[in-house]
Amino acid sequence: MRTFIAIEVPYFKSIEKLQGSIEGKFKAVEPENIHLTLKFLGDIREEDVEKIASFVESCKPEKFTMRLKGIGFFPNENYIRIVWIGVENGKIVSEVMKCIDSKLTTMGFKKERCYVPHITVARVKGRIAVDKLQPFKNMVFGEVNVNKIKIKKSTLTQDGPIYEDVSVIYL
Repeated sequence: MRTFIAIEVPYFKSIEKLQGSIEGKFKAVEPENIHLTLKFLGDIREEDVEKIASFVESCKPEKFTMRLKGIGFFPNENYIRIVWIGVENGKIVSEVMKCIDSKLTTMGFKKERCYVPHITVARVKGRIAVDKLQPFKNMVFGEVNVNKIKIKKSTLTQDGPIYEDVSVIYL
């Protein structure tokens, strides 16, 4: 089953406004699928979920608040494939990610080269009008009280991915 480890993010009106301001060829992430990925796992066996959850449990922080601020682009502003919202106080998120990443290497998962805490809001299929997004460069989109981390199953369909919780780790 195709899986990832994530923090769910509510669909703030400001995210909707950002998505509505994108002009060009793109696909917006559905409101119910907005999240921050801590680690993409890919295909795993069901029997591995418990061990992965125990690693997440050992890396979990205390409850914290995540402030969503500013936008960015992957791979860069000149060649955009992803439009994302940043995390202003991403230190806790980065530390959790690095801890999980390190522990999962013992199960054969590939170590991440670098990590930018972000929430993907659109996948770009062609060109978009970057100048229309300038008002969002330093905008605060909202604050998220983080009290759980989830391991999620991702089923790909023609209409987009469907996410289901496989395990929930409470902070």
